[in-house]
Amino acid sequence: MSEWLFQGNIDDIWTIQKVGTPFPSNVAKAPGETNKYVALWYKHGKPVMGRAWNDSGVVKCTFVSDNKIYSGPDVGGSIQLLIIEPGDNKPRSFHYDWVNYKKAQSLTIEGKYEMVRCEYSASVYWPEHGLLGCISTDKLVAYFVDNDSQIMSTKKTDELLVLCKIAGAKEVVEKEKEKSLVGSAIMKLSTVVNDWEDFNWGSAWPVNKNVMSTPKNIPSVGFDQFVALWYRHGKPVMGRAWQKNGRIEASFVDSNREFTGATVGSLQLLISLPPTTVGYDYVWMTYGQAVDYRDKDYVPVHLSYICPAIVPVNGKHLLGQVNMKTECATVALDGMVTQLDGGPVKSIFVLCRREMAETMLI
Repeated sequence: MSEWLFQGNIDDIWTIQKVGTPFPSNVAKAPGETNKYVALWYKHGKPVMGRAWNDSGVVKCTFVSDNKIYSGPDVGGSIQLLIIEPGDNKPRSFHYDWVNYKKAQSLTIEGKYEMVRCEYSASVYWPEHGLLGCISTDKLVAYFVDNDSQIMSTKKTDELLVLCKIAGAKEVVEKEKEKSLVGSAIMKLSTVVNDWEDFNWGSAWPVNKNVMSTPKNIPSVGFDQFVALWYRHGKPVMGRAWQKNGRIEASFVDSNREFTGATVGSLQLLISLPPTTVGYDYVWMTYGQAVDYRDKDYVPVHLSYICPAIVPVNGKHLLGQVNMKTECATVALDGMVTQLDGGPVKSIFVLCRREMAETMLI
């Protein structure tokens, strides 16, 4: 077994979280997902992994135990969430990643990997169905709760991804991979997902983060606006965040109503990473350009057809959202909701992600 497993600093950090309260920051998510978080619950002393998610700014959850579904009201008030970064930001001797279950089993035996598990319960993701759940490592059966609140299970473990701890800091491991690729092949960078990070309404503004903002050349409302994401009744809502006395404030529109202030609870901010690191950059362009998919290297930043959009309101430009399926844009200011439909939507600006040519990244 590898020496790093005995260094005494490989323990996972689980935070106790009451159901119905805002999310903490830096909770582990399923790969490529923005609202599926690794959760742990104890039923009569038995650990069960499951899924937590953000709904209307607060924690909700589901677990499967003894072929029954347990949700928020059933879990006794509190669950545990896996924190992927220590609060003091001290370097750690390992990092987390999602690994094919068969590979994880093999490398765990060799001492190179260690599954994130409690007793025989491990956190597992089913890419084919986009589900996060639990695998019993002794019985080799995985259980999930689907979008219709029904139990799904599988014994085909080769199709599953399990969360693992891997020796070495993630940045160091990635740099070593890059070194091995340079000179032998074009370097492939991670261009799969956007970087959404969790924050809470009213908490200190993340001054050390490059949060995506509206273009400086577009007349605004007198303060900087930043791209924000919120979930209500399971659906994503794009809106804006801004600094208010050094704290996070935000505004979202759903069902023709503005949600702002403490009612927001937890939200996510879009972090803009260096293009040479991730292989893409962000650009603002008109909706008419963005939805023209002919021979282009950019796509709108969207979740379930919802995209960040700059909506004109009485000569001001406010950051809200546009539904690309219905071509309806919404935004709110001081409780007043503005909606644009059809033709006027074509000229508003939306956020797009532009993939960079691989030859530019060598």
